[in-house]
Amino acid sequence: MGYTHYLQRPLELENFDKTALAVEECYKIVRSFGVDIVGGNGEPDTKPEFSSERICFNGSEKQTPGVWTAEGDFGIVWPSDKKKPVAVSTSPVNGQWFGGAMLEKRIAPNCDGSYETLHIPRTYEVNEWSEADSSGNYFEFCKTAYRPYDLLVMCAYLATRYYDRRCVVSSDGAPIEWQIAVGILSKVLSDTENLIWKLLKKY
Repeated sequence: MGYTHYLQRPLELENFDKTALAVEECYKIVRSFGVDIVGGNGEPDTKPEFSSERICFNGSEKQTPGVWTAEGDFGIVWPSDKKKPVAVSTSPVNGQWFGGAMLEKRIAPNCDGSYETLHIPRTYEVNEWSEADSSGNYFEFCKTAYRPYDLLVMCAYLATRYYDRRCVVSSDGAPIEWQIAVGILSKVLSDTENLIWKLLKKY
């Protein structure tokens, strides 16, 4: 349970070198926003990987204090309904659901920006519980808890789909949550936002 993005992908991804390069360029933009992106274990001073074999990163366990951080325990968070009026407050909370707080923006609670590792290998790692769907795709996901690195996770899944159209990308997030990532990838790929939107299953 929790805010998650999903990728259905074939055993071997096509054009993976191009995907990794595109995600690395997206990383540079997200980092320029002040989001600390590190290696897959979330430890500060580790490096994300954008190689010919895998894309692997996480948010930092020690996100630099600022606009991306807030003090408090918000439980299992979910994006708020952005149509609701926001009270004048320093709190990012704009409502509750049964799991925890509904947040107005991506937040690293108590400066912890890490959550599940985003790991996309060129070749899917088949194990005893792996099962391909009717299209030959395998299921992957990344639960981000709406932490700031969520932006780069979105970019990574969209870029994977852009370079291998056999993939399917879906999400718990409403379209408004994808706007920034779509804009970033559109800039990196020099392609239209309209085309990037079409890469998403729901929209």
